[in-house]
Amino acid sequence: MRTTKPGQSSPHTKGATTPGTPPDSPTRRSGKPHESGGALVGSGLALIAVTYGFARYAYGLFVPEFRTTFDLSETLLGVIGAGSYLGYCLAILLALVATARVGARAMAIAAGLVAVVGMSIMATAPTAGVLAVGVLVAGSSTGLASPPMGQAVAQRIPGHSQDRANAWINAGTSLGVLVSAPVAVLAAEQWRPAWLLFALFGGAVLLWNARTMPGREHPGAEVSAPGTPATRLSWRFLLNRDAVPLLVTAAGVGFASAAYWTFARDLVTQVGQMSTTAGTGFWAVIGIAGLAGGLAGDTVRRLGLGGALATSVLALALATALLAMAPAAIPLAYASAAIFGAAYILFSGIILVWSVRVYSGRPAAGIGAGFLMIALGQSLGAPTAGYLAGATSMPVAFVVFAGIAVLFLAFGPRRTAPSAEAPRRFLRRCWASRRRG
Repeated sequence: MRTTKPGQSSPHTKGATTPGTPPDSPTRRSGKPHESGGALVGSGLALIAVTYGFARYAYGLFVPEFRTTFDLSETLLGVIGAGSYLGYCLAILLALVATARVGARAMAIAAGLVAVVGMSIMATAPTAGVLAVGVLVAGSSTGLASPPMGQAVAQRIPGHSQDRANAWINAGTSLGVLVSAPVAVLAAEQWRPAWLLFALFGGAVLLWNARTMPGREHPGAEVSAPGTPATRLSWRFLLNRDAVPLLVTAAGVGFASAAYWTFARDLVTQVGQMSTTAGTGFWAVIGIAGLAGGLAGDTVRRLGLGGALATSVLALALATALLAMAPAAIPLAYASAAIFGAAYILFSGIILVWSVRVYSGRPAAGIGAGFLMIALGQSLGAPTAGYLAGATSMPVAFVVFAGIAVLFLAFGPRRTAPSAEAPRRFLRRCWASRRRG
């Protein structure tokens, strides 16, 4: 592996470099010291908690209450829930272009603002139509949040730590899911104050990100991965040969996960006859277990991309099928929640790491593309699950969606080694052992 000596220009980059600065140093890429890396990860994790854990996924936590308040069927609940994912798809297209132009800080502020507005609309919705608008607006915040996180990490975090930083920021989804559960318990069946409290949390996190996120590097320029020249954004770039398995897998497993995110709590309370408190505890378990998804970067390094992906998707399918078979058995239902929470956040973290690798010339665009396909799949999966549940039953729908998740493992990545250096390290260890012997 060729290295660059201090004071020399990398063969992959142009222009002068700072003498004595390592190639993956954040000071080389951003011109700023790595003093705010911890604050950046913390504020980014909090923003993902608000946008994903509250604005996007907490809809599923309150589906039983929405059903009662607005007299909604499974099909309508699925259609309204799909609005969150549709909003993401629309917003991410804007964010893919705007992040490089206005910088991570401006986009993070926009994401927080949109989340606050959307959740406020939901909290005050007088009709199901207004609720649907609020869900759409709130869900859009997630599309605005993901690309600037990738951009900020590329600017401020050293290359060897970026997978871990991205994975922990992504685990903010679980933190949001976890926090939303006790809020729901405190609000009892009064769901409107809960959503107002979510909006207040969102406002505080917005201010935090305004202080910690890096601004625009250069007008119109996106930061690329260390040693990789920035690439012009185009359809040819987004749909390159290595990207097709990523995009298909993200969409397919996203589709399969929509049943759980939208209807899991409804399944355990309506079919399983769990109490409100037990059902909320079930949701909290998803969030607690999902924090393990912050280890996605380390999991990829240990199992390889293909091995980590297979582990997460099979676990997700197992959790979905298990809940379908035992929605009334609290131990099994909680076990399903734990498996799903860890598996889904691990899966999304793997998609994040995979995206950055495939789109190393445009990491923010790559993360946006991968997460766009997850949301696109979910936007189709939620109403499909609702329709299937209405036509058959909720447990049948869950079993079908578990099978769909497994099918999309066929589109996994070709390379499963943790890195290209792994075989070389293995041979070096064997040679050293032989010499010692």
